[in-house]
Amino acid sequence: MKFTKEVVEMIKIFLIQNVTANPDTLTAMTCNHFQITKPTVYKYINELMEDKVLEKTGSGRFPKYQLVKTVYNWEYENKNLEEDIIWSKVIAPLLIEINSNVKEICQYGFTEMANNVIDHSGAKILAIELTVDYLKTKIRVADNGIGIFRKIQQSLGLEHPDQAILELAKGKFTSDPENHSGEGIFFTSRVFDMFFIFSHQLTFAGFGNEDGTMREEKDDLPGTWVIMEINKNSPALLKDIFDEYADPGKDPGFHKTRIPVKLMQHEGESLISRSQAKRLISRFDRFSEVILDFEGVAQIGQAFADQVFRVFPNKYPAVNLKTINTVPDVKNMIKRVQSTK
Repeated sequence: MKFTKEVVEMIKIFLIQNVTANPDTLTAMTCNHFQITKPTVYKYINELMEDKVLEKTGSGRFPKYQLVKTVYNWEYENKNLEEDIIWSKVIAPLLIEINSNVKEICQYGFTEMANNVIDHSGAKILAIELTVDYLKTKIRVADNGIGIFRKIQQSLGLEHPDQAILELAKGKFTSDPENHSGEGIFFTSRVFDMFFIFSHQLTFAGFGNEDGTMREEKDDLPGTWVIMEINKNSPALLKDIFDEYADPGKDPGFHKTRIPVKLMQHEGESLISRSQAKRLISRFDRFSEVILDFEGVAQIGQAFADQVFRVFPNKYPAVNLKTINTVPDVKNMIKRVQSTK
């Protein structure tokens, strides 16, 4: 049976989009989806292999396939580096074929993360890895410095390095406020499809414009690794992310933030005390609107709620506090403290 160009293209796109999740069942899966024979599927797989889109791993009767990845690596001594020069001379020429909106996102993310290494990490080495396949672009920026979470912990005098992740999630944190705005990680984590920071035994993860999450790792990874990944056909626009967190009634700066409150629940800790609340609301006064996302939070204590929803608004009436994803117990506690005069 001879297929039209459109059908052939559909089959090939299906193969490309499903190979990563189904490397050893790709052939059978494609046969079932399009009701075609194995020889037909092998024909199009072979064409994709000839075009350097797919490659076979292993041998025998049940081959596995994967996307062809091209990996580039660079390592620089952290001395008189300029992140924009590295981008324009080394990385940008390798991304000529990606869409302009995605290239802009990659430029923003790389230059922000590389600048963090240059200015804040205390690292001797900046290591960069660029991985490109047919679907995605991935950039890794790594250093051998103090580690981002420990750096924030020391700067703010925090008890645990995991508390640093909450400060990153808020945005507008920097250890050098005279020279930096503290916006880079907040926006980079929300504009890429996947964003990870690994440092020592902690990971901060972001998936598109969603609230970040934290997890603890068994292995102790020294320094800091940042990994950013985006689909080459992503419709995301950097301007849209900036606009979402701006205040239409003010200048188009960073006036709004959204915070996952569950990041405060270290090792299942209940949110009860005023001290916990004070850590949460620290630096809220730098924003005109703060959205508190209570997803994953089952309850909060009276003192915690009072500090956040009565004491803080009374002191900073210009800051608009909003809540989302509140379960009934949390919502009732907030109403209770707000009714207190």
